[in-house]
Parts: sequence; C-alpha cells; structure tokens
Amino acid sequence: MISSWIRILFINIVLIFSLIGMLLLAPPVLYKLYKWVKPANFVISKDQRSQLKLYQNFTWADKHFVELSQQSITYYDYITWRRDDYSGETINIVNGIRLSPTAYKDNPKGSKFFFFGGSTTWGAGVNDENTLPSIYSKITKNSVINFGETSYIARQSLAYLNNYIIENSLTNMSNINVIFYDGVNDVADRCRSENNGLGTDREKQIQSKLKTNTNKQFGFVNTFSQLQEFINKVLKKFLISNTPLKISDNLYNCSSDEQRAFNVAKSLVDTWEIASDLVNNRGGKFTAILQPVAFYGNPDLDYLDLTSGINKSLAAQYKVVYPLIIQLASDRNFNFIDLTDASIDP
Repeated sequence: MISSWIRILFINIVLIFSLIGMLLLAPPVLYKLYKWVKPANFVISKDQRSQLKLYQNFTWADKHFVELSQQSITYYDYITWRRDDYSGETINIVNGIRLSPTAYKDNPKGSKFFFFGGSTTWGAGVNDENTLPSIYSKITKNSVINFGETSYIARQSLAYLNNYIIENSLTNMSNINVIFYDGVNDVADRCRSENNGLGTDREKQIQSKLKTNTNKQFGFVNTFSQLQEFINKVLKKFLISNTPLKISDNLYNCSSDEQRAFNVAKSLVDTWEIASDLVNNRGGKFTAILQPVAFYGNPDLDYLDLTSGINKSLAAQYKVVYPLIIQLASDRNFNFIDLTDASIDP
C-alpha cells in the first residue's frame, strides 16, 4: 500500500517537473521553429502606410516598409541605441549610419554637412535617395553624412557628435557644417510624466532589466522571464493590437506644469548651445533647426485626425513648449532657424 502511494507521488512529481520543463523550453523552441519556417521577407499583411495617397507614385513603398520592419537595434553607452548594419533595396546602413547615395564626395575641399536628428532626419518612410540629407546633397552638390536615428532627442545627437569628434580626432572642422534638426522627439519624450532629468525614454526600461539581472540571478523572475515575454508578445500581436489604446490623463504634464515645460524647452536650447560651442571652437559652423510638427503652427491637416486620444494630449504639450523653445533659442548666440511655419507651395 505504501509503495503504491510512493509510486503515485513519484509519478506526479515527474509529471509536474516535466510540465514545467516544457513550459520553460516552449518559448525558445517555438521561436526557433518560427524563424526556421518563416521566409526572410515574410509579412502577414502590407503595412497600411505604404497605401497612403502620397506613396501612389513610388514603386519602392511596399518594399521600404517591409525593410523598416526588419530593422534591429543595439545598445551603446552614451548614445543609448543605434540601428544595426543593414543592406536592402531601400535602406542601407553601414557602421550605424544610413547611407546617402546622392552625397557628393568628389570634392575633398568642399563643404561637408553633418545632419543630426530623429526619424525625420534618418528617413523613416522614405528610401535612401529621399532622406533629407540625400535631397540636400542632390540640390546643393555638397557632401553629407546622415547621423540621424529614430526617436533620438538632441541630447543623444550631442553624445553621438562627441563620440565622432573623439574617435576621429576631429580638431579642425573648418569645412564642416553641423545641423541639428530637433523638437518633436524632445517634447514627445521629455514631457512624459514618468521621465525625469536628461534620460531617454528607455532609461527606466534599461534600469529595470539591469536590476532584475543583478539582484535576482537565481529567482523565479529570471527563470520564467522568457515564458512571460513570449506570452506578452503573443497577446500584444493578437489581442492588444485590436484594442483601442487608453491614454492616461497624466501621461504628459508639460501643459499642466509651467516649470516642467520651461525645463524641457531650456534643456533642448542648452543642448544646441553646447553643440554650437563644440563645433565653432573647432572652426566649424553650427545650425539648430526647430522642426515643424502637425500640432503647432498652421499646417494643412484636413487628411488627418489629430483631435482625440494621445494626439489631443500631445497637441497641448507642443502648444506650450514650442513657443518657449523659439523664445529661448532666439536669444542665444547660435544660428537658429524656426521652421514651424514652413509650407510647400502646390
């Protein structure tokens, strides 16, 4: 009787641990199978952005958004993240820098233009030939380098500029023009109520990962983290994506906190001024450009719905912070261009 009970207990223990083992092994095994079965360029459906009217004359649009979805990034000190190298039909990245195929390089003594900024500078939504640096190079016949990176705030661009100067011993910048094209990301990121100081929107995420890995090396969190992440990704893909995003009333607080709004504006302008001093002291030229945004100025928005949800909240932040940026930058001793009222003639 006792031996039978022991045998049943042993079988149940084996079954429980087998089940736990299967759960722990399921995420990496399923992911490996998915990567093995999935073709390299497989997409479930076309990115709807490629179907917008503005892309109707561009045959590369579908391919571009497929390649955009295949991008990966890597963490780096000081600049936080950078896209990995990539070779495609519409996107080509070498050493973290997106190529500008129309860049003129046949005049070594000619002026060079270094462009820094976020996704607008990098060129999200366009092929290599149609990024802002590429278009500028084509029009002016000047050499350009596209240092832009998706979601970058000006502080990251300054860090990247510092890295480039140090790594290349760039003491003489007499033929170099540095352009910082900023504003949109600095407000959208730094007006978020949970962000403090000069950190990026990834600061707390990285801190959380480091804390988990160092303080709980042998805990249940690490043991089941892959399973948890796997479940979260499945839910996000098949359930959450079809659920309307709920926006907290206190997601952003620049519009309700005058001091916070001033600090965000001042930190951007201070960053521009430091970058200007860095470049000018080496004989170069610096220009800061405040980029246009749909929520400020008088843009044509008839084809967009920007009056509800997160857009309504974001609009309030730009309406408060952008005027402060313009006022502070206009009083500083560096080249400043305000493009918030820029328009394109039909």
